[in-house]
Amino acid sequence: MKSTLFQHGTMQMLVEGLLDGTLPLAELLKHGDIGIGTGDGVDGELVILDGIGYKIDTTGKAVKLPPDFKVTYADVSFADYHDFKSYQDIELEEMLSQVLTANNAQNRFLAVKTNGVFQKIRTRSSKKSQKPYPSLGEIAQNQVEFEAENITGTMISYYTPKVFQGVGVSGFHNHFLADNLSVGGHVLAATMKDVTVSVQLLDNLQLHLPVDSQDFLDADLTDITKLDQVISKSE
Repeated sequence: MKSTLFQHGTMQMLVEGLLDGTLPLAELLKHGDIGIGTGDGVDGELVILDGIGYKIDTTGKAVKLPPDFKVTYADVSFADYHDFKSYQDIELEEMLSQVLTANNAQNRFLAVKTNGVFQKIRTRSSKKSQKPYPSLGEIAQNQVEFEAENITGTMISYYTPKVFQGVGVSGFHNHFLADNLSVGGHVLAATMKDVTVSVQLLDNLQLHLPVDSQDFLDADLTDITKLDQVISKSE
């Protein structure tokens, strides 16, 4: 369904250190041709564009992923965007705030695709961890940041209402991929030079849990006291 956000895994799961890759990329792509996520052991930042999966590793560059790449967490949808507005010389947060308000989407899921020239963009990624996994907070402290100027590319964003914090990342979650694959990752900050924004309202959330993982079935995911703090540092 083109109005459905398909999500594999939950943020609370990641916060509690359940970082195994539990879904092959090929299976994930049956549920969407555009999206964001991360791999086994938080193996880099994942961007899916036009049905192709890319991983941004600690070099900052994007590489095409094989079908058997294991995904830990991801949001995907089938692209059915409609043109919304062009923006020039605007900061990321202000732009996304305007998009959210104009589409009256604060209480629903929203997909946003931003194409064009980014005057400045700062992204980050992380190195794959091995079992026994460190906490997501510890992984966040060791993430690598990248900066680029006057770069052409695509930013994929999903907005999640606050009530779903822990299931997903409340607010906007943004990943970037340069057209030439020279840089990408989780977006920390950006200034738009000349971009076009397209939007897609999503009416349904389909949550897929890693029920074939014994670690997931045995985990205690009831303590959400540190959830907001860890997510704010890692996302």
